[in-house]
Amino acid sequence: MTTDRSLREEPQLTIRPKPSAFFLRRRFLRAFGPALALAVSGLVALLLTGTIAVPFHQSLVLRGKMGSKSDLFEDAKIQEILMRHHIRVHVTRAGSRDVATHDLSQYDFVFLSGESAAGLVRRSRANQWTGSARQPFTSPIVLATYRRYAETLAENKIAKKPAGDNPLYYTLDTEKFIQAMKRKQTWDSLGIAKFGAANGNQVLAQTSNICDANSGATYLILLAFLENGRQVPVVDPHRAGEPAGPPNLSSAQALANRIKPLVVAQGFPSADLSESYANLAEGDKPIVVIYEHQYLAMQLRAKAQSGQADTDRVLLYPQDNILTKPQFLALKPEAERLGELLTFDPELQRRAMELGFGVATPTGSTKSARLYDFLRERGLPSPESAEDDSTTPLPDNLVLEEMIKTAGDCP
Repeated sequence: MTTDRSLREEPQLTIRPKPSAFFLRRRFLRAFGPALALAVSGLVALLLTGTIAVPFHQSLVLRGKMGSKSDLFEDAKIQEILMRHHIRVHVTRAGSRDVATHDLSQYDFVFLSGESAAGLVRRSRANQWTGSARQPFTSPIVLATYRRYAETLAENKIAKKPAGDNPLYYTLDTEKFIQAMKRKQTWDSLGIAKFGAANGNQVLAQTSNICDANSGATYLILLAFLENGRQVPVVDPHRAGEPAGPPNLSSAQALANRIKPLVVAQGFPSADLSESYANLAEGDKPIVVIYEHQYLAMQLRAKAQSGQADTDRVLLYPQDNILTKPQFLALKPEAERLGELLTFDPELQRRAMELGFGVATPTGSTKSARLYDFLRERGLPSPESAEDDSTTPLPDNLVLEEMIKTAGDCP
């Protein structure tokens, strides 16, 4: 019997499953799964915050020139907030008067520490476009010192110590302080040994260069105001019958020469006194003139890092103080947007307070009310002694410039 080979068993076709994609294989998932999950969660967070869209929008790059207010734009959180508004800021640091007296053609905006420097910029750019002046923050000049020096001044009735243990804020009798400087008293002669120190240096306040920095010039104004019998220095009036001519500034020059020894006694001025105050030994510069926001920012950092304030560093608030009003000036139209954000954006305002700045908006609020409430929220005492900030009037720009040049031998 023959067998037909065609009737034999038919061949079978084996169908194998399609190989999994490499990123779904077990070996890959074991090795890279956790990192992949983290990346996905990060992507979701970026989508929710809207940050992922930032690289895909063209950013507006603005160049600014300023002094101590560069603290704001060098802060990482401020940079992040501005990036969400598609703005990047490049800062050149210089003192406010230095900013105002040099060429600004390569800059989009300036952020000056006071009204006098802003006036100089406007005058130098009389035929060029300049945006409206904005005052998003306030920060008075203060005298930063160390507890044993403040206690020594209080012991001599030159400063007033508030009630309570380890206060951070003292009130300085500016007239008595100036008298101690004029008599060339030393810390040893004031009895600092009682508080565990020895310092034969003359009692004085160290300032930044008055030729460059608004804080130094503001301190000069304070000295001049008191030296002039609490009268604002003015241009000498023309005598009857004299022909009209250039302003007579002889009285301003004479006044500046009377207070010049108090400036010269400081020696060579430092560039950034807030840094030296935070990092150097207390005997090097026992009292320095800085801005309130620089001190408060330091205390907010100390509180965040250690849970308590730095009780060794304290402030002296002058009885005759000058509330400085930082001025943001757009030099090109595209910088106006940045000025609006600094003045009105809630995120930027809150971060500015975290950096110690007083915020003057919304309309009708005071910087004391918002900033000092914020300090209390963070567990820090508020400087109640400074709530009534002095409004020592500023002299005319012509008078101020003449006094700065005379007392500081400035160009």
